Amino acid sequence: MSHEYGPELLGYLQAFDQLKEAIYIVNPQTAEIVAVNDEAGRQQKLSREQLVQRTVFDQQRDIRDLAHWQLVVQAIRSDPDYVFSGRHIRADGSEFPVEVSSHVVVWDGTEYLLSSVRDITQRKAIEKTLHDLEPIMQFVLNEASDGIWDWDLTTNDVFYAPQLKRMLGYGPYEVQHTLFTWQDSLHPEDAERILVATEEYVSGKQDIYDIEYRLRTRNGDYIWVHDRGYVCARDDNGRALRVVGMVHNIDEYKKLEVRLRELATIDELTGLLNRRAGYAVFEQQLQLAIRQRTVLTIALLDLDTFKNINDQFGHQVGDRALRLASDTFRSRLRASDTLMRWGGEEFLLLMPDTSLAAGLSVCEELRQQLENASLKASGRRIPLTVSAGLAACPEHGKSIKNLVQSADKALYRAKSLGRNRIIG
Repeated sequence: MSHEYGPELLGYLQAFDQLKEAIYIVNPQTAEIVAVNDEAGRQQKLSREQLVQRTVFDQQRDIRDLAHWQLVVQAIRSDPDYVFSGRHIRADGSEFPVEVSSHVVVWDGTEYLLSSVRDITQRKAIEKTLHDLEPIMQFVLNEASDGIWDWDLTTNDVFYAPQLKRMLGYGPYEVQHTLFTWQDSLHPEDAERILVATEEYVSGKQDIYDIEYRLRTRNGDYIWVHDRGYVCARDDNGRALRVVGMVHNIDEYKKLEVRLRELATIDELTGLLNRRAGYAVFEQQLQLAIRQRTVLTIALLDLDTFKNINDQFGHQVGDRALRLASDTFRSRLRASDTLMRWGGEEFLLLMPDTSLAAGLSVCEELRQQLENASLKASGRRIPLTVSAGLAACPEHGKSIKNLVQSADKALYRAKSLGRNRIIG
């Protein structure tokens, strides 16, 4: 087949030849390849003329037919950040993994798909290598986001990764690799709390090092960070000899939290966000998670047999039960989490940058704390338990409606299985 290009499209094609990624211009209706750049030919080991005789179905192992192709095109139209991962097929039948980013464009009144194709063979090989590394290295490398650190407690030397230095505004050689560099950067209001928590962890008094605090940047400002550590060597007395960990920048979440709290309407009984205000927070957190491609996990928490408490002991005791539950939940959550009263005896919890598995762990702790809490009336202790259903974005959807529906179904299963349990 042959194609004639207008001057605008021809100019773009010439510019695309300077890129190191393969560029394809595709007919969104027929899946025909209209034009390519030089890198596409190098990837496929074909000439331009040979490539434009092919279709997406010849090229892409994971797109089966025209109906499947139309679903992909629909997804590209609805999501400007849509990325398709699959396998490209060369003319000799060999395959290689690719990551394809596509956008709808219009040239000379005609609609095309402009696709940038990245050969990720090397990345896949690195991922396999990382998968085979020892557990400590998997923990550090796979979980790290903004910066890794490695603390030798025998010398108090600390290795700070380049990402961590950049996060704080420093160049590669501006930071002394000692513990004092970190200590001196702590916000004065956080320093005592963080140093105590660190000492308790390295001495073996605490099992988890997972904290949030503020660090001073090179220009003197402070940013909020989420810091997690892991002891990889201890002496015979249980004291840590070496700790590795990572620091994640959560400053945007913190600023968003402050802005939303200033605008929020509070539920008078519990002091939490009410549903209307909480809905706005939910939407903001959801869009932030989608934009940053992080996981947002939500939980619907419902007090068990609450109607019986109201009927048997009166609404004043019911109100006390709601306040006790909200205070118990709130006291165990991170500053980045948002708890709201969703309605009646139901609460909704937002946990940004939290996997579904981690969210289940958080909610299980809340369940246990509430079960152990003390609610008394008429001289007797009243059992107070909670059931919860969880859902996560993007796994269960990218809209409030889909996430709440998924969490509600999980909550229904928790109730039907006997209450006082967490299901995700």
